[in-house]
Amino acid sequence: MGQFYEVAHKDDIPLGKMKSYEVDYDMVVICHTEEGYFALEDVCSHDSAPISDGTINRHGHIVCPRHGAKFDCKTGEVKAAPAVVGIDKFEIKIENDMIFVYKD
Repeated sequence: MGQFYEVAHKDDIPLGKMKSYEVDYDMVVICHTEEGYFALEDVCSHDSAPISDGTINRHGHIVCPRHGAKFDCKTGEVKAAPAVVGIDKFEIKIENDMIFVYKD
């Protein structure tokens, strides 16, 4: 049965940035965009490298630092090759300025 895990304070992740956290033995990247906070699996589906080492572009896409694959911060959907498979997204909630990630 899944649960919410406390991950970070909102102020830990500046607007336009992302940060990786271990959540129940998995690496999760929290992205902070103009549209809010989003949580994705911290792995590029193209080559299994951490995407948290990349950047968030002006379109709200994570750009993988190794080969330039792009993923939508909100959905994990692939936005540019060489990746062809999206990455998992996680539900989040914010309470008292703390970010929680839901894991099954």
